[in-house]
Amino acid sequence: MSNFVRFLVAFIIITAFSPAVMAIDNVYEERLDELELALKSNPSLALSLIDDLVSEQAELTSEQYSRLLVLQSVQHLYGARFAEAITTLKQAERLNPPKKLLNSIYLYQASAYLGQHDYQQALDVMSTNLSRIEEIEDTEIKISSYLRLVNLYLDLQAYGEMSRYAGLALKLSKGNSAKNECYSLLYLAVAELKTQNLEMAESRFKNSRDFCQLNNLPVIVAMSKKGLGDVAIKQGNYALAENYLLQALEEYRLFKFQIEIDSVHSLLSETYLGLLQTEKAQEYAGLVMALSDEPINLSYKKIASKVLAELASKRGEHALAYQYLSQHQNITNTHLDDTKAKANAYQMAKFENGEKSREINMLNHERELYTAREQMRALKRNNDRMGLLIVGGSFVLLAMFAIAITGQKRKYKKLAQNDPLTGILNRGTAQNMAENRYIKDTFKSLEFSVIMFDVDHFKRVNDNFGHATGDWVLKHVCETILKNCRSNDIFTRFGGEEFVLFLPGTDAETAQKIAEQHRLAIEAMDTKYSGRDFTLSGSFGVTSSSSADLSLDPLLHRADIAMNYSKGNGLNRVTVYTPEIGLSRAPAFIVKSDESPSEFAERTQVEV
Repeated sequence: MSNFVRFLVAFIIITAFSPAVMAIDNVYEERLDELELALKSNPSLALSLIDDLVSEQAELTSEQYSRLLVLQSVQHLYGARFAEAITTLKQAERLNPPKKLLNSIYLYQASAYLGQHDYQQALDVMSTNLSRIEEIEDTEIKISSYLRLVNLYLDLQAYGEMSRYAGLALKLSKGNSAKNECYSLLYLAVAELKTQNLEMAESRFKNSRDFCQLNNLPVIVAMSKKGLGDVAIKQGNYALAENYLLQALEEYRLFKFQIEIDSVHSLLSETYLGLLQTEKAQEYAGLVMALSDEPINLSYKKIASKVLAELASKRGEHALAYQYLSQHQNITNTHLDDTKAKANAYQMAKFENGEKSREINMLNHERELYTAREQMRALKRNNDRMGLLIVGGSFVLLAMFAIAITGQKRKYKKLAQNDPLTGILNRGTAQNMAENRYIKDTFKSLEFSVIMFDVDHFKRVNDNFGHATGDWVLKHVCETILKNCRSNDIFTRFGGEEFVLFLPGTDAETAQKIAEQHRLAIEAMDTKYSGRDFTLSGSFGVTSSSSADLSLDPLLHRADIAMNYSKGNGLNRVTVYTPEIGLSRAPAFIVKSDESPSEFAERTQVEV
């Protein structure tokens, strides 16, 4: 689960609440207004005000008391006390509050259920509230509800829907509400980060930081800086990441915002590992590992355990590295189970609302042989029709026939040259094209590179979810790769889940960068539209031509060795072929789920 999934806790604190009643000229309304403001900017004062108002609750009207309970639930959410928040909100709901305040109650309830990982209940509450929203002719309430829906989709990892609703909120907010415009800008930045559009994410985070700073929303400014730090880590710019993250940490501490403080600690441990400042990396990772094993802390501990494993490995403490690596894998498995729970809740909600995806059903009717046969039959029917038209003897029809025949020849040629499932070039066609281009590049003294990759754990996808889902994976992996291909790249399905990219006029360094772009694109694929929810990755091998190569065969052989090295050393990585890799393929230092320390030592030849 991403660090930014925790944004929902921060956003619900500031975005969802709208004043429930018209201003009443008495001291309690003024104190409730003061409390609402303090929750945004002065947490210590907020605690004091809550205690004072609770002690005087007998003096409050029913409306005022329900509003106090809602504000008190916000304080619970600050401390990740989700069960207490839900209890308090249900108490407020029983007081029959006005429609606007009731809307806030439902929005907070959905967010609290998300914090508890009760996704079905969160979806139910949100669905109930959305059915009421149309009854409220208030743009502010609609924007607030859109932003809550964005929170929901963020935690469900449905980033396309998240971006769509954030865009709707931004459109309604512009010129009407600087506050909501600020939140919308930040959500759009998070969506870009989650889909690995790092340049766009960096630009959007800077926009949200500057806009929110101008409009005095310091918590969202801190989140924007944390987002910029996360982008910098992913770009390998650890010095810049340190600068942004330390600024965010200082601002979070002013609010005693512990959830976000823990998140920044985990990112700083990763940053200082990148800066080779091992003592600081150890310090921040230790702070995170000291947290409880509550679900909300697991994403932070996942990062910290990996950092500690690498630090221990660098010190030669392999037994300790093994322990941390095992812990990292256990957390990863827990997150996978959590992701499956989200997917099930989300798919059930879509089914109940008549929105279940139909793509998987289409795939069941679109198997390779069926598609090829239907295309042939359609072409034959067209030929028969054209024959009847020729009998009519019309010159116009003859001209049309000639055009149609040309088009049909192209279709037949495409059927012969392309893979029927994925639509990309088949192996024979692609290899012939690549050999011709290789010969031309050789005469021009140009380098020629080859990238070979396959989809990790593809057999497991077929076994667990069926071949229709496997077909979906192959088709959408090809679509994803094609989006990033250059005009002269030659892309082919080499067999099963294995693919090859021939890169004319390309050196090894450029080929490695291209392979890394493709790897990140596959890793970022959203699989929920297949009807299932699982992660995808690919293992890549890269090599380039040398003066000793007389054909593409040596390049394909070296690329295959490099790809297998990636698969044997942790998967989801890019390996550039070197002679050392060809001579010795080192064992992967990856802990297997059923492996003891002694078995790990025997397999890897590392003393434990």
